[in-house]
Amino acid sequence: MALEKFIPDIQEQLRHKGFPRFTKGQMHEFLLQPQGPPKFNITDRFEFQDKGGNLGIVLTPTSFAIQTNKYDSFDHFGEIFSTTLHVVNRVLGITLAERVGLRYVDLIRLDGNEKLSEYLSPGLLGINPTSLGVKAWTSRFESVGDTELGKLVVRCSQTDQMLPPDLFPTTLNYPNTLSPGETATLLDFDHFAEGTTDFDTDAITALVGELHDALDLAFRVSVTPTALLHWGNGEE
Repeated sequence: MALEKFIPDIQEQLRHKGFPRFTKGQMHEFLLQPQGPPKFNITDRFEFQDKGGNLGIVLTPTSFAIQTNKYDSFDHFGEIFSTTLHVVNRVLGITLAERVGLRYVDLIRLDGNEKLSEYLSPGLLGINPTSLGVKAWTSRFESVGDTELGKLVVRCSQTDQMLPPDLFPTTLNYPNTLSPGETATLLDFDHFAEGTTDFDTDAITALVGELHDALDLAFRVSVTPTALLHWGNGEE
């Protein structure tokens, strides 16, 4: 509840780490309860962004998150995650962690006569619409499984938006948008571990690295060799 009074100190330290931009907003939550009516909460949300507005550190009274739309490699991302997490924890002295997760969203846009089958594995393509006499349709796929660390979620959907609905509205700077009438495909990978543990920045950083390994494998299984060749090494 006292988070806001620590924000100036956090902002000053993150400013020297390459995050000069700062915004304060509110986050709206609709919580379903096993017993009783749903609850609607409004909580403060503080974000520290880099100069271009492409990388943001988000703090709420119950969470720390990093979001970026200029991801290049996990090694680079991991360095930023570790550095900023240490900065925030030095100020707040966080005592426990309940959930640690890593999520990737990949936008696939087709050019000219390209087909989605050139890039996605058959398991994500669903039923061929022409076999049913349908010219075209949109589909949605989701699989959830247990791993040694927690839960792994793989989603694939056709959409006219650049991000999944739960990530709107976005505060990052997205220079590109989909063209009117354009349908793109979103690959959405989420791997998270739940359970109350002591807050240890080094242990959490190491856990994020382990979560990444399963996500990297999930990505490679979900796309074709042609996709990896077209996009580079395809590292998640």
